[in-house]
Amino acid sequence: MSAVTDAGAEREIDLGRWKQAVAERWWIVAAGVVAGAAVGALLSLAGGSVWQASVLVAPGQAFSPNGSPVLVYQSSPRNINDIATSESALEEVARKIHVPVSDLRGRVSTQSLSTGLGSSASRGSNLIKLTVRLHRPKRAEDAANALGQVLIADTTSNYVRSSIRTYQSKVASYTKQLASLSRVIDQYNKTLATSNVAPFDRLILVNQVDNALLRQGNLNDKIAATQQQLTLAQNVEIAQLVSSAAATKTTARSRRNSVLVGAFIGLVAGLIAAVVVDLRARRT
Repeated sequence: MSAVTDAGAEREIDLGRWKQAVAERWWIVAAGVVAGAAVGALLSLAGGSVWQASVLVAPGQAFSPNGSPVLVYQSSPRNINDIATSESALEEVARKIHVPVSDLRGRVSTQSLSTGLGSSASRGSNLIKLTVRLHRPKRAEDAANALGQVLIADTTSNYVRSSIRTYQSKVASYTKQLASLSRVIDQYNKTLATSNVAPFDRLILVNQVDNALLRQGNLNDKIAATQQQLTLAQNVEIAQLVSSAAATKTTARSRRNSVLVGAFIGLVAGLIAAVVVDLRARRT
């Protein structure tokens, strides 16, 4: 029992000595942190430069016929990242910009950017920043733009595509009915313009014109409402490219991360050095 107690007391004494050594030789620790940060910064510069190009994508938001948002997995940030970094998407983009697919692997990333505060404000208002890093600026831009188009195609649900076709069909049908009705109204007006129409027949024709004009107004209202729904589907329910890619030069390694890692390693090395110097000083 006494042996265990002595061992515990010895460990406490060692920890106390280490703390004292670090406190007395704090400058060694500080020097280690500064040196580590400097080495990390130099390594980030030595890593070479690449060109970074980013596009902003607004994910599509599907709506039900009554106007309520429909939650679909296609527009989730996780699914968008999976699509952008998938092998099939990289192969498709590599063919378009004429580069080996190996140049794109590991060089594509996505980031979710919130455009509002709070759950209600940010719902459906997230932007996705898609970034590509390559050694040539034009290829980085082409790759980012091409991946943006892939995201638009792959995140548009069949529900939204079917809704767009339905709205387009309705507009076409209403337009045909309106054209036919316009010809009928013109014929009524030509008949009324003649003077040989009996008063009773003229009254019937006037009533027919009124009905036709009322139906014409209803058709115009339907076309306007359907076109509004079609515009919503084409510009909101389908993902949109908010901005095209423009390449900027950057370091291959993140300078911030390199400095932080270097500073941490320098801190650990400084702590160890301070303890070692203290032990040697005590022995001498």
